[in-house]
Amino acid sequence: MDEFWADIPEQFYSDAEGKPFEKCVVCGKDLLIDGTQYVIEKAMKNYEGYDFSSTVFEYAMCMDCYAEMQKGMSEESMLRLQQYYQNFMEQRGNQPLTINLHTFDVNEWLSKCFFKEKPVKEMKEFQLIGQFNGKHMVLNTPPMAIGEEVMEEMAELMSEKTKGEMDRFRKEFLGPPPEIEELIYGRKLFLL
Repeated sequence: MDEFWADIPEQFYSDAEGKPFEKCVVCGKDLLIDGTQYVIEKAMKNYEGYDFSSTVFEYAMCMDCYAEMQKGMSEESMLRLQQYYQNFMEQRGNQPLTINLHTFDVNEWLSKCFFKEKPVKEMKEFQLIGQFNGKHMVLNTPPMAIGEEVMEEMAELMSEKTKGEMDRFRKEFLGPPPEIEELIYGRKLFLL
């Protein structure tokens, strides 16, 4: 299947660097080489009364490391997440996810929760996730904004084994110094 691409939108730039992610957070692989497939995930926090959000965490991970991380998820968690997504697709009438490449507006697309369609500006927290190939965003798997309600629903589907694996990943690759960890991560992290 052919891939449809767009330039990497600024929403998926590293906030720490102000430019596209260059390395896999796990193995250090160069990501901006054509043919290198990877995912970017960012957790965002809004501030009530302000038109402003900040990044709680962000990472880019090559697909090899992403597949390895998913192996750490329990079979139970994977099946429950697949069922959640399948139920969502059935509610949509199993309509395929399509975007018009000529009119695609990433700002509009990411302005609402993919699952609930609630505007992200009305949420306390949300996550952005997208798939990339080298210097491009892959549109065959459109990027998603996932709202706090869905994050909580998905977190409830996770087994203790999976939650432990995600917590280990956070501590190893995303964790801040211990003295501020609880301030930032007052609750368990959920990676998609």
